[in-house]
Amino acid sequence: MSGTAATGTSGPALPRFRIEHPLLVQVVRYAMLGAAGTGTNALIFLVLRTWLDAVPANLVALVLSTALSTELNRRFTFGGAAVHRWRNAVQSGGTVLFYAFYSSAVLLLLGLFVDSPSPALESLTVAAASLLGGTVRFLVLRQWVFADDTDHETHHALAEDPASSAVAHR
Repeated sequence: MSGTAATGTSGPALPRFRIEHPLLVQVVRYAMLGAAGTGTNALIFLVLRTWLDAVPANLVALVLSTALSTELNRRFTFGGAAVHRWRNAVQSGGTVLFYAFYSSAVLLLLGLFVDSPSPALESLTVAAASLLGGTVRFLVLRQWVFADDTDHETHHALAEDPASSAVAHR
């Protein structure tokens, strides 16, 4: 038997796993999109590197890949979560600024330690350095940009009503 008949009334194992382990599912999806986004960034960088120096090519690739990955994460990682427009704008701008300085510094440091690094080495170095930034970005996306504000609103309601707050803390 297959489907729900084989698993009883609880439904198929995969949807149940997604419900029981939403954080793990998000982390795996984010990692998959992160790898694809890093690859996209590297590809754009390598194409632009034929016309531009390393830092400008990096900045253009960063802006394009950040916009694309934010929307893909909203749809896939966070299940089409509602967009908090200003949070999304702040996160995207912050991500671009962070990576602009961070990855540009990485490229400049690479240039200090390696004479005439190839575009492929530059791209690989930026991709490797992006792992730390990606971890921080996941937390920002999950906890702030695509956060479910119902818990936050409940917390505010309790804080505004001292009687409810006292009952809730017993």
